[in-house]
Amino acid sequence: MQIHVQLFSVLREFLPPGSVRGRTTVSLPDQDETSLTDLVSTLGIDRRLGVKAEEFATNSSWQILVNGRSEQDMGCLLRDGDVVQVFP
Repeated sequence: MQIHVQLFSVLREFLPPGSVRGRTTVSLPDQDETSLTDLVSTLGIDRRLGVKAEEFATNSSWQILVNGRSEQDMGCLLRDGDVVQVFP
């Protein structure tokens, strides 16, 4: 599954080398239960910021959009081709 990701501010450092303007495409396992939590863990954001991945949206000052819609539920399931943006 391919998820298009755009990270802003200091979160850009969590993107792989070669990412342009804070954007990249992340490959996640094709599963029926792949969530925002899995994406945050794959990028290593949770470990580096010291926040549990499942609590990232509620215990931080970051706003998450999935396909342009605000999302606070880290259990939100992702689909191939989704666009995830994270703003301060």
